[in-house]
Amino acid sequence: MRLRRFLREPLLHFLVAGGILFGIFGLTHRAGPALASDKTIVVDKETLLTFLQYRSKAFQPEFFSSQLEAMTAAERKDLVDQYVQEEILYREAKAMGLEQGDYVIRQRLVQKMRFLVEDMAEGRAAPDAGVLAEYFQKNRERYAVDPSVTFAHVFFDSSVRGDTEARESALRLKEKLNANAASFSDAPKYGDRFPFLQNYVERKFDYVASHFGNEFVSELKQSAPSEKHWIGPLRSTYGYHVVLMTRLTAARIPALNEIRSQVADDWLRDQSEEARSRSLNQLAGEYKIMQKDLGGSLSK
Repeated sequence: MRLRRFLREPLLHFLVAGGILFGIFGLTHRAGPALASDKTIVVDKETLLTFLQYRSKAFQPEFFSSQLEAMTAAERKDLVDQYVQEEILYREAKAMGLEQGDYVIRQRLVQKMRFLVEDMAEGRAAPDAGVLAEYFQKNRERYAVDPSVTFAHVFFDSSVRGDTEARESALRLKEKLNANAASFSDAPKYGDRFPFLQNYVERKFDYVASHFGNEFVSELKQSAPSEKHWIGPLRSTYGYHVVLMTRLTAARIPALNEIRSQVADDWLRDQSEEARSRSLNQLAGEYKIMQKDLGGSLSK
């Protein structure tokens, strides 16, 4: 059991992958100083395979090997040209010492190591039903759905009509709409032009408040949904509104079956993040860290 657990350890995969890459690098760059001095660049399959992986920021030997095999002669020549050009520039830059003290180069190396660690952490199998259910129960609040509302409204502009006239016009129209059993689609036939929307379908209350103001939303929440009964006038930042609110959905947490794929994706992402953190922590354990300040030094 301990051996199986050890073989599944992401850090082991990371070290093996790193060893392979360094081995390839050593083989393809053998006699480095001599090659640099006599201006000889050796290009073979392993060199191009390493080049493809570094350029794509992914350690996937089998995938890139098949990709290399599938290339046409013209595509392979283009790849060789790209590698040779990059190798020439790299060697010349090294000869001039351009990499020394360059923070951008430092960050690129750090980035490559991050890609290696992330590749080793990816590829986990999807969780079974029991694991997924347990994960969902522990993270239920993450999937909470905010309350929402669906309504149509007719607007009367206080800045155009005056406050009193806008309110009275809204009252008169409300009586007419209710008497005629007006529907959701009848709203555009009446009232003044509103700066935003006339119909709001399954909108969050924060969104509605940004258009109408908190007073309007407060009154809306206290009303009962109806397919035919218009309410109001409700006051907003801009004037008065006659409203047909057909649906009011309370906050809820959906059932796992409704969001199973989303929960599975979240589980995989969390597992990968935990594996990355664990690998980095294990690597950090190999180092002695000295923190220095004005008060002296502190060893960790």
